[in-house]
Amino acid sequence: MIQVALFGIIASLAAMKIKSIRPEIGLAIGLVSALILAGYALNQMKEVLDVFDTIRSYSGIPKDYFQILLKLIGISFLCEITTNLCRDAGQETIAKQIELIGKLSILAVSLPIFRAFLETIQKLLGKGT
Repeated sequence: MIQVALFGIIASLAAMKIKSIRPEIGLAIGLVSALILAGYALNQMKEVLDVFDTIRSYSGIPKDYFQILLKLIGISFLCEITTNLCRDAGQETIAKQIELIGKLSILAVSLPIFRAFLETIQKLLGKGT
């Protein structure tokens, strides 16, 4: 983690310094740095996924629900990273649209869980098939 923090600080300082001279190169440094850090984060996610799989196997919860949870986490992270990059580039309107589409995507991906929840309630109330 110390290496990541140092890389982030150095990249930020370099981008700030160069941005005052050549804004497009400063932006490029920021984008490349963000991609490198995102790659590191994805590499770290393997450990998290292994723990999630262990928890899923012990809990007996269907694999489909854990896959939905992982998709939701992925959408959330992707939206966070891309909106921050857009804001850094001065594109607030695009960032807002990405946030909106991300929220709609999260809603769409979570619909099967919501549907299963409603079916369970119907069964408990004696109105299910």
